[in-house]
Amino acid sequence: MKNNITLYVMGKAMYQITKDSAKTAAMRKAILSEYRQIMLNAKDIGKKNQLLSAYALAAWFIAMNRVDDLSPDKNFEIMSEGLRNSKMFSIVMGDAEHYLAPKRIEKQKKWAESTHQKIYENDWVVDVVSGNGKFDLGYDYLECGICKLCRDEGCPELAKYLCKLDYLFADIMGLNLKRTTTLAEGGKKCDFRFSRK
Repeated sequence: MKNNITLYVMGKAMYQITKDSAKTAAMRKAILSEYRQIMLNAKDIGKKNQLLSAYALAAWFIAMNRVDDLSPDKNFEIMSEGLRNSKMFSIVMGDAEHYLAPKRIEKQKKWAESTHQKIYENDWVVDVVSGNGKFDLGYDYLECGICKLCRDEGCPELAKYLCKLDYLFADIMGLNLKRTTTLAEGGKKCDFRFSRK
């Protein structure tokens, strides 16, 4: 995948957010180097893909697990705590009102429709599910770029950890997330259902 500013910024941000995972400066640099190599080898998903940052997070998590001697559980704990404590990340994520704004949802529907064209092999394929009183907004992910990247990198077992981050992201934005199944754990889809807290 070609380098772009989003991938560069995500690498630098994750370097800071997860710096406690590496025992030495050399190990931190090795994780950053491995992240960059994973992203260079990764199949393209489009430089304007709105899930590019999720793809980059997955690459960083894979790099952490390749370079350090910590378990995936411990690396997930470090990554999720770092993301939760990052003021910059909270600002980028926004809040429930932004996430559930009607204009944004209309854009999401157009985006979801475009994913079914499958222009990029490792892209997500998604359907938007309108709120029905039980939830405000839903997504059914039928294909997942994170699962594909983890598969390509020979570590499909790591994808399930990254699925857990969705609950953290929802919490940061002031949303509740309910999900009954994920592709990473063998389901036919990831059924996200968001509601305001």
